[in-house]
Amino acid sequence: MSRRRGRDDEDNGFAEWGGYMEAKKSKLREQYKETATKQTEKLSDIFAGVAILVNGLTNPSSEELKQLMAAHGGTFHLYQHASTTHIIASNLPNVKINKLGSVPIVKPSWITDSITLNKLLDYRRYLLYTNQSTSQPKLAFPVVPKPDLDPPSKTKTASDPHFLEEFYSNSRLHLIATLGAEFKQFIADLRDKPERNFPGREKLLLIPQSKNFVKTTPVVMHIDMDCFFVSVGLRTRPELRGLPVAVTHARNPQINASKEREDSVTLNMDRLPQHMEVVDGRSSMSEVASCSYEARKCGVKNGMFLGAAAKLCPNIKTIPYDFEGYKEVSMILYNTLVSYTLDIEAVSCDEMYVDITDILTIFNLSVEGWATHIRNEIMSKTGCPCSTGFGANRLQARLATKKAKPAGSYHLKPEDVEVYMAEIAVADLPGVGRATLQKLKALGLETCGDVQVASLQVLQKELGVKAGETILEQARGLDRKPLNFHHERKSVSAEINYGIRFKSLEECHNFLESLGNEVWSRLNEVKMRARCVTLKLMVRAADAPVETAKFLGHGLCDCLSKSTTTAHPIADVRAIHREVKNLYEKMNVEFVELRGMGIQLSKLEKTAPVNPTLNRFLQQQSKKSDIPAKPVVADRPTRGRPRKGTKTQPKNSLSNFFKSKKDSLSQSKLQIRKEDVDLEVLKELPQEIRDEVIKEYNLEATVAAVAKPAPPPLKKETAPPARKSPFSGLQWCQLKPVLYKWMSSEPKPSEVDVNMLGEHFRQLAVDRNIEMLKVALNFLHRTFSSLDCDWHRAYRDIVDLTQQGMVARYGATLHVNRTFPCCQVS
Repeated sequence: MSRRRGRDDEDNGFAEWGGYMEAKKSKLREQYKETATKQTEKLSDIFAGVAILVNGLTNPSSEELKQLMAAHGGTFHLYQHASTTHIIASNLPNVKINKLGSVPIVKPSWITDSITLNKLLDYRRYLLYTNQSTSQPKLAFPVVPKPDLDPPSKTKTASDPHFLEEFYSNSRLHLIATLGAEFKQFIADLRDKPERNFPGREKLLLIPQSKNFVKTTPVVMHIDMDCFFVSVGLRTRPELRGLPVAVTHARNPQINASKEREDSVTLNMDRLPQHMEVVDGRSSMSEVASCSYEARKCGVKNGMFLGAAAKLCPNIKTIPYDFEGYKEVSMILYNTLVSYTLDIEAVSCDEMYVDITDILTIFNLSVEGWATHIRNEIMSKTGCPCSTGFGANRLQARLATKKAKPAGSYHLKPEDVEVYMAEIAVADLPGVGRATLQKLKALGLETCGDVQVASLQVLQKELGVKAGETILEQARGLDRKPLNFHHERKSVSAEINYGIRFKSLEECHNFLESLGNEVWSRLNEVKMRARCVTLKLMVRAADAPVETAKFLGHGLCDCLSKSTTTAHPIADVRAIHREVKNLYEKMNVEFVELRGMGIQLSKLEKTAPVNPTLNRFLQQQSKKSDIPAKPVVADRPTRGRPRKGTKTQPKNSLSNFFKSKKDSLSQSKLQIRKEDVDLEVLKELPQEIRDEVIKEYNLEATVAAVAKPAPPPLKKETAPPARKSPFSGLQWCQLKPVLYKWMSSEPKPSEVDVNMLGEHFRQLAVDRNIEMLKVALNFLHRTFSSLDCDWHRAYRDIVDLTQQGMVARYGATLHVNRTFPCCQVS
């Protein structure tokens, strides 16, 4: 006869562990730690503090994810535990979802994408379910017009404390918008690594070599996926190929609209853009994100409302977004190109510029042979077509792509540039907006051929000096802007134009703080600080109805913005909160009229780089040493003029300027014992830094006692070795104050200093650091303009040395201003 075991039954031996299952879970966690330490090579700490539980079938598999977590500093759980931070799953039944609690359920692509980009990505972009809802993944916010204006019960507005978090975690469009920035950082990170492997180049050995290839000018490739959103969607809908297709949220171009919505659209029809003139109160206002070439033949354009598109093309077919597919194809595209070269300027998730000069030269390939190879490889890997354009610069390559589309390639050769450009409309030139286009049309200039024969003086008078010169150069196919391989952020922002509805000023202020937290988090991700804060507001237009055509959309608005600049970089999120609230009060806008809000941080500055090896070495010695270092006594800067009779030490050159700093630091010496010297760390330092540390801390005798003696010093009559430039490794924010000090300490520049600075700029050109070079030269020209002609001649010499580096690297000179008003230096 069976009986139940009571609470007072004999202990099974696992009571102190909380029971058998708890003891088993604990043992499995310990086994994972031992296995991860002994059997897996640690590659990074991307997932430090992250503990995952895999539930169900995933790709990569559970075992593969286990190995990835061990290799990148994470923890893998076989059973859910209180320390489990994320659950990885691809699909779960409702019964499982209800048992998992509040732990976020994330797609496995969060793991693989973080490893690919070498940083921990925001898991909210990869949530499988929001707040453990039992429905399949979808946008929580309605994005298409509803038959009536009654709000859905679960829809949140900006007055909800959790609105911002849920908005970004559910907004797949937000993910697409950030892909371009992530790929730019992806390329920059790869270029910063010392090792560069290009496995794809082995395939180029199978391509027949060009018999007539002669390297004359650089060759830039512009690659652009054809109708990207449509092409990705048609991979699983082959039956729609050849038909007019549009990617949009809505399924039907016509809706059963309420009387209020019809009145809302009719009331504001006169303020709608021209391409929306055919919209009526019953037409869908869902935007066409992308359309096929068959739809474009009927007049449909990207950005057009679906209702208007259907009137131009009645048989148009609509397909939904495939955001995971976009990310997958984009990653394949970039991984394919980086297997050949890292001379890539990322533009967006489906577009980039590539300098293929070295590839063509090394493998003796023709442009046509390379184009066929790379297009076929991308098509076979992604199932999506792309077009490629080639030219001597980015402008030519981009305009060549227009002729290559769809699914083709075109090489704009140097001898054909003038004739080809003559037929290009000025509206197709980059940077030519509506206002510029109207001014050009007023002059009777509609094609680049018209601009080519126009007077530069006329263009500059109408458009401005710089803009007029740029338009004329572009019309002739010239583009002095080099490819930007190291993208540097100019601003960081967070903007919301949906769900902005406030019932009180307190709700408005709370949302501003939430938005400030978001933009501060993004600023920290790029490791920068900002000095300018801009508040952007979308305010309901005076004649716009309170209820918008799209539920909780922004409707017709007037856009306002106001900025403030701080004296020092913002180092605290509370400073952002304070500034945006002050800006909002100054703008004097009623909170009930707000329909959109955004915060932008600009005037960004990078933090000064730190040598981690040297820093670690010095920290170790400081901790080990029993003898405290004497404090470094530096001269205190005084305000105003120096007192009479006070002698100041002249600094006649940049070399003396650096030497004076080194001398002041060398006043204090650390006496370190030989047992405190970590030779392994010391050996990791570069020779120049190692010698400096040995001298700085009186380590000559110590190192000699525990290591082989250093080779005897060179005799005085021996020629000294080439010295590294004192400016090497300095960012512009570090170099600028040094230049100020130089100009203020010398009445006339010395030849040594001029040559030293010019050689540094020449090396910047060779290293392709054109952005810093341009900023530095503009700064010197602007600053030297207020000095005498000795400084003007020094500027000329610096520019001449710089142009030597430009010609060596690019075969062309950098466009800089060489003239000064007070003398004939040019």
